[in-house]
Amino acid sequence: MVRDKLTSLKQEILKYIGLPYFKNVGKHHNYGENSLVGKGTAKEIALKTIEIANLQNVKLLDLSPEQIYNFQKKNFLGIDCSGLVCNLLNFYFHTDLNPRKTSSDMLTLEPLAKTISIEHATTGDLIRQKNGKHVLFIIDKIDDIIYYVDSSLAGRGVRFGEIKTNSISLQSIHRIREVQ
Repeated sequence: MVRDKLTSLKQEILKYIGLPYFKNVGKHHNYGENSLVGKGTAKEIALKTIEIANLQNVKLLDLSPEQIYNFQKKNFLGIDCSGLVCNLLNFYFHTDLNPRKTSSDMLTLEPLAKTISIEHATTGDLIRQKNGKHVLFIIDKIDDIIYYVDSSLAGRGVRFGEIKTNSISLQSIHRIREVQ
């Protein structure tokens, strides 16, 4: 059962891999749909991509993955780290977190989350980085390696990563209280 749930999570994560990073700040601030503010699900972003492509007479099937990525970036489609984490927590734990009302800082602080020790880290726990300005979603922990997914500008969007449990960039591990 647990492995089936993990397999299902990994399949869900694959829907996000390659999406551009998009943080809704500055002159492109948009109060519209989640897909337009860096908080949409993979499905919402895919549907909005198709909708915009149709409006612009762009044939997505003729585009390479890199061209689709650039099309999404140009049209302000993508996801930020907290939007990704909220959507994955909602999928994996059937929670009802609102990606529009949470930030990476909120996801890793009281009262929503509690700090746990690295030895207890497991699927669905979060890694807080950059003093709460970035968050990673733990997929699995095997021995001294944590496998995660995140969305960042530096990583060019949603990507898989791994980090050793003794790494200096591993600031703290957090567990959402709602899902215990």
